[in-house]
Amino acid sequence: MTSSYSEEFIEQVRFSNNIIDMISEYVELKKGGKSYKGLCPFHDEKTPSFNVSSEEQLYYCFGCGAGGNIFNFVMEIEGLDFVEAVKFLAERADLELPDQYLSPKMKQKQVKKKKLLQIHKLTAKFYNYLLTQSDIGKLGEQYLQQRGFNEEIIDQFKLGFAPDRWQGLYRFLQNKGYSDQILSESGLVIPRKKSSGYYDRFRNRVIFTIFNHRNQVIGFGGRIVKDCNQPKYLNSPDTLLFDKGKNLYGLNWAKPEVQKQNEAIIVEGYTDTITAYQFGIKNVVASLGTALTKEQAKLLRRYCKVVYIAYDSDIAGAKATLRGLDILKDVGLIVKVIRLPVDQDPDLFIKEAGQEGFERLKRQAQTLVEFKLDIILQERVITNIDDKVEVVNQVVKVLAKIKNEVELLEYIKKVAQKLNITEEVLKSELKNYKAKNKRQDRKQKNRNNKYKPKLKEKLNTVNLSDYINAVNGLSVEQLLKMMIKQPELIVKLQEVLEPTDFVKEEYQNLFAIIFDFYERRKQLDINHLLAELNRKEDKDLLLKLTVGDEVDFSVENIISDYIKKIKEYRILMKKKQLESKIKRAESDGNFKQVNSLLKEYQNLLRKEGF
Repeated sequence: MTSSYSEEFIEQVRFSNNIIDMISEYVELKKGGKSYKGLCPFHDEKTPSFNVSSEEQLYYCFGCGAGGNIFNFVMEIEGLDFVEAVKFLAERADLELPDQYLSPKMKQKQVKKKKLLQIHKLTAKFYNYLLTQSDIGKLGEQYLQQRGFNEEIIDQFKLGFAPDRWQGLYRFLQNKGYSDQILSESGLVIPRKKSSGYYDRFRNRVIFTIFNHRNQVIGFGGRIVKDCNQPKYLNSPDTLLFDKGKNLYGLNWAKPEVQKQNEAIIVEGYTDTITAYQFGIKNVVASLGTALTKEQAKLLRRYCKVVYIAYDSDIAGAKATLRGLDILKDVGLIVKVIRLPVDQDPDLFIKEAGQEGFERLKRQAQTLVEFKLDIILQERVITNIDDKVEVVNQVVKVLAKIKNEVELLEYIKKVAQKLNITEEVLKSELKNYKAKNKRQDRKQKNRNNKYKPKLKEKLNTVNLSDYINAVNGLSVEQLLKMMIKQPELIVKLQEVLEPTDFVKEEYQNLFAIIFDFYERRKQLDINHLLAELNRKEDKDLLLKLTVGDEVDFSVENIISDYIKKIKEYRILMKKKQLESKIKRAESDGNFKQVNSLLKEYQNLLRKEGF
């Protein structure tokens, strides 16, 4: 981890925040031995594999490999960069952030981001003022009134109106002292192509202010209010502040209710979200486009476990829903689909049926499997045997993913009835599909494994299990754990072992890193060591060993036996290599080399009794 803050300030922030207290705000932790355990917030699991060390102030998940210190956790759970995470934790500990420690490049970025946030905040006020306090916004006000939005909701969501002027916003922001360069980078104004100057991106549109989940204005969406040769909706482009694939409209307002209910409802549009909120359904967010992204799914996973998705009822909307479902499921969310009546969207349905009607529809939501099967069965009209075969082929792909036998039999029964075929036929096709996939998986696995082992690993396969579990169950990883927990052992091990004594490259690297760090610093501070590491593999292994359970062995005897076992193994491997070389030299008729190798072999045999 690199940073532009001083090491002293980073340490001050780290020591001012307890990782147990911090993570407990997101994860229910329970004491287990010397560490705390809970369900990992970064992947779906039923058995706790997420460990937090109070002593080392580190966390590690043995299920997905996520790990690090308190800064890593805040960056991952809140979607922040390192500088933002330091600021987040400094404010949490009531520490003043020393901007003087920022590098010129980082300071320039922070200044630019601060200006962009100011510009967007001013722009939201500008558009809102024109809508609510000026005759210029009458057209927008009429549109919103027709949609049923009251003054309170307009103010809360900071709705606005962009005037039908080429430079209305540009002149306003320019008069506030902002340069053309920063205004252009905001995405709110666009440079002219055929002449100098700039013009407003949004003109003659109702404006929807887009906030991030930390309640900062980061972008805007605009809807036309009268027919013209323009796209119906227009959004801010990607900027330093705004990335539509990483944000969800309305999450800043919905977050408390999402956390409280442990569920969120995803709709497609701005008005869907606002109408739901106005009618008392306050755990609703919009996806800023029909195609959900993994980043949006992970963002929701921080705050809830269950997601309902309520897009338009047409086939196109259903297919878009289908694409998003797997993305949500892949990050560990339980996914359900609310099926709206034909030709209705959430905005229209909620206005007609109210909160109670929507909640009733929500209680009838389909599971992921039900929805997928429905789409397959609805999309294709079966007129002949070929149609039926094609539908069955698609259905078995969905059924093959169901692990629960009772659930599977129920779906087989339902599908068989709808297709007017016997359950036995469907079971047979499902069995054939699974068998075919298994054969393909085996072939792929064999192809992958054929070239996978490196030459070094091939040569070092003899008695590798004896080496890995050297004596009395003590493994290489346990020896590393002992070094981490009892750094005074490092000097002893340095005297008798070299990193190359360990066959696996991951162990070699970590031993070398620890030896070097201890030699330079005369102590072993895991947090400082982690900060120096560049390779993810080294970080993951160090975290896994540091946060894991304690090693309970009689140190002196075990280490002596372990070193002896390693030396024996190295000699055995050297013997095997020499035997191979001798055979090759004999077959080549190179008897001079044979004699030289035999002498080396005899010397090795004398050492074997060490």
